[in-house]
Amino acid sequence: MRTDASKPLVRFGLFADAHYAETVYGDRHCKDAPAKLRACIDTFAQGGLDFAICLGDIIDQADDPETERGYLLHMNQIFAGFSGPRHFVIGNHDVATLTKREFLTACGDRPPFYSFDAGEVHCVVLDGNCHADGSDFSGGNFSWDEAWISSAQLEWLKRDLETNRARPVLAFCHENVDQRLFQGQRDPHILCNAAQLRQLLAGAGNVRALLQGHYHPGILTTIEGIDCIGLRAMVVGAGLENNAYAIASLYRDGSLVIDGFGQQPSYQLRKDA
Repeated sequence: MRTDASKPLVRFGLFADAHYAETVYGDRHCKDAPAKLRACIDTFAQGGLDFAICLGDIIDQADDPETERGYLLHMNQIFAGFSGPRHFVIGNHDVATLTKREFLTACGDRPPFYSFDAGEVHCVVLDGNCHADGSDFSGGNFSWDEAWISSAQLEWLKRDLETNRARPVLAFCHENVDQRLFQGQRDPHILCNAAQLRQLLAGAGNVRALLQGHYHPGILTTIEGIDCIGLRAMVVGAGLENNAYAIASLYRDGSLVIDGFGQQPSYQLRKDA
C-alpha cells in the first residue's frame, strides 16, 4: 500500500499494549506477549526501518517490583532484537509497581518526555502519566482514568514545536488526545487536559499525526488536520493470529501509510483529506 513512488521521509515500526505477565484475564492473553513481540520484531528487522517505538504498557502489573522488573527485562531483551534506535512511551501499567525512573533506567535511561529527529522528521515522545498537580504516577499511586500532561511538559512542548516549525512532526503518547465521549462524558482513555495538548499540536501547524495506544480496540480520528491513530493492543486475543503491530511511512506530500499486521488495520491517509 503506497501513495507516493518516492522514498518515505521516515519509516518506522510501532506496537502498543503488549501487557506481558504470566497470566490471562478477560481478553488479555498477557502470557502470549513474548511470542507476539518476537514475531513483531522479526518483521521490523526485515523492513529497513529508521526506528521502532513501543506506545506504552509493554508489561502488565505484578504483585511486587522484582517480578515486574523481570517482565520488563524479558520484553526489553526481545525488543533489543531490533538493531536500530528503539523508543519507549510510558504507559500506565508500566508504572503499576515500578517508579518512572526504574522503568526508564531499564529502557535506555531517557527522560519521560523528549524529542528526536529521524531524518527530516521531528518526533515528540509525550508522557501522560501525571496527576493534576504534575507529580508522577508511581507504584500504583494513580487512577488510570485521571491522567494528565504536566504543565511543565506543555511548556517544554511549546518551545520544542516552535524550534522545529520547519520540519514535519510526529507525536507519540500512550493516553489518548482526541475528544470522543463515553456515555456523554470524556472517554476515560483520554487525558484530562487533552484540550490543551490538542491546542498546542494544532497551533504548531506542522504536526502530521499523533500515534497512541491505551484504548485496546484501536481507533482513528482526525482533529484539525492531525490524524490521531490509536493502535490495537497486542495483548488482546490468544496466539499469533491475534497479534497486532504496524509499520508507518510518512511521505513528502504528507501522505501517511500505516501497514497493519495481524489484527491491526491498515490505513492510507492523505494530508487534509
